[in-house]
This record gives sequence, structure tokens and C-alpha cells, in this order.
Amino acid sequence: MEEERILWRHYPSYFLLKGVCGCIRLLPEGFVRRASNAASGITYMIDTRHRRLALKNLDLAFGDSKTQAEKQRIARGAFRSLFLTVVELILIPHMMKDFSRHAEIRNAEGIANALQKKRGVIFLISHFGNWEIMAHACVSLGNKLASVGRPLKNPLVYREIEKLRCFNGAVVLKKKWIAREIIEKLKNNWCVAVLVDQYAGRHAPFVPFFGHPVSTTPAAALLAMKTGAVVLPVFDVREWYGYHHIYVCDPVDIVSTGNREADIEENCARFNRVIEEWVRRRPDQWLWMHRRWRRKKGPDEP
Repeated sequence: MEEERILWRHYPSYFLLKGVCGCIRLLPEGFVRRASNAASGITYMIDTRHRRLALKNLDLAFGDSKTQAEKQRIARGAFRSLFLTVVELILIPHMMKDFSRHAEIRNAEGIANALQKKRGVIFLISHFGNWEIMAHACVSLGNKLASVGRPLKNPLVYREIEKLRCFNGAVVLKKKWIAREIIEKLKNNWCVAVLVDQYAGRHAPFVPFFGHPVSTTPAAALLAMKTGAVVLPVFDVREWYGYHHIYVCDPVDIVSTGNREADIEENCARFNRVIEEWVRRRPDQWLWMHRRWRRKKGPDEP
């Protein structure tokens, strides 16, 4: 794969990132946690664009079932969770020294049972809790894991993030569609993590999420239908700063009737139902600042 060209303008952000990471790793964890919470609160106040988007999404999802004050608390919690996720990613090298002190995997045997089928496992991942730490949890059990990542415009910054994601042996596949490589890994009984809760474009299936149609990536559904891989939803719940419960859910039953388009839509709808169930449990730990409910444009619209 051709290396991305490094330009002079990439260096300032890279050196800033290196400096921030170095400082965070030197400071006491308690101070880092308080600083992260303060920074998220300030950002919530001054970043009006993402605050309004989060509150708009909460209105769509919950309607009048939650008060405006409750929605504001959830939105603040989402900002706080995102900041803590970034900090915890930076601290992965420290956390991996004693991973059991930072995370507990619930139903780890679910992964082992799925791998016994020898068709690979697709982890259904969402922007819930600390989605970055789940890869390290899977590898800590001795499993081979690949995740799909979208390269950033700054290749130097992306390399640093990639190093953290691959710190304990996980593999990151760059998202310029690498279906053949993923299928090969599933055939070799790897685990593959696929994020499924982002807007996937106007040509993706639009299936219900909180009662509204949303564009949903068909990648996990297509891979499962083609390979027979077991689909396991996995969710990280941050119990407090630096400590997580990682829940491995029961496999999602994959529909395969022969009607390809209808099967993809039904499987995507099933994935969304699982994610919605968990978001309803802990709404403050999901990424509400994403434009998840973009409407479906007509064929003549740009």
C-alpha cells in the first residue's frame, strides 16, 4: 500500500499531540481525570455546534419521555465520556501493564464459544463507553483481532493513534475498502471489529434507530452473510475513571433467506435494535454529537 505523503503542515499537530501525550502520562491520574472533566465541561459550554447537535439528537431519540434538564445532563455526560475515552487511549501503555485492574470482561466465554465454529467472529462495535479499550480486552484473552479504521488527513497523527490501537498486538486495517482482507482473516478464525453506528451515506440501508430511519453500514451484515461468521455485539461501560466492564452479548441471529437486499436491511435493523437497547440503559455513554439522523436525500439531490 502506498505511503501517504508527509507535508510540512502535518508536523505542528503531530508535535502538539506528542507533547500532550507526554504530559498526560507524567501527571497523576487523579489530576488527569479532574482536568479531563473540566475540559469537557468547558467544551460543552463553548462548542455550541456540537452541543446543539447532541440535544437535537436527544430530542429525536427520546421526545417528551425525558425532560430538557435530563437531556442536558446526558449531553454533558457524552462530552465527558468522549474526553475520558481520549485520555484513556493515551494511557493505554500504562493500563496494559495491569489490564485486569482497569477492565473486567463479562461473558468472555461467549467469544471462545463463537470461535469454536471456526468461521471467525465479527464484533459489533458502537461509540459507546470507551470503544478503543475493547480491542485490547479481546487481545488480552489471547485472540487475534483486526479492526477497521479510517485514516486521518494527517498521516503522522494517524500513525501515533494506530500505535496505541495496536499496542498489544491488534491489527488495524485501513478503510479503503478491504473486504477481501477481512474475509481472509475471518476464514482464519480471527475476530474483526466493525463500527456500525455512524451515518453510512445515502446509498446504505435506512433502518429504524430510536423509531427513525438512519443510514446504517451494511458491512457487518454482508460479511456475516458471506462467511457465516458469528456476530457478537460488545459494549464497554465505564463504571468510573479508568475502570470498565466489557460486556460480550449473545450472538445476533443472521437472516439469510436468499433475498439479499431484504436480508441486509433486516440484519442491519437487528444490529440497531441491540445498540439502541444499550444506549437507552446508559445514554450518557454514547456519542450523541454525531449526525446520526441525517435524512435520506432524493435521487436528484446533491
